[in-house]
Amino acid sequence: MPISYPSLRVDASNDTHHLWCNNGTWWLHYTVHFDHRVRRIRKSLRTRSLAEAIARRDEHLGQISANGEFVPERRENGRPIRPAGVGQPTASQASVALSSIAS
Repeated sequence: MPISYPSLRVDASNDTHHLWCNNGTWWLHYTVHFDHRVRRIRKSLRTRSLAEAIARRDEHLGQISANGEFVPERRENGRPIRPAGVGQPTASQASVALSSIAS
């Protein structure tokens, strides 16, 4: 799983940049680059509050800008591969996985 970094264009005049509301729930969307490829990411912020969505967006984008984000490989049907019961690996898990591959 490669580590990706976001391609962020921030519109300071638009508080809801990278956010959209789908049936009352706020979602985050952004683009990441890795291995000369690009992937569009969409994640539910699991809130109906715009103020909470803005705070969660800022926290998430700040975290991936600093540490990168894992991009799961896709299956033939286009869905990401994830082991059962496991979410996104942390940066420390990534460094352990990458060091074991390199050795």
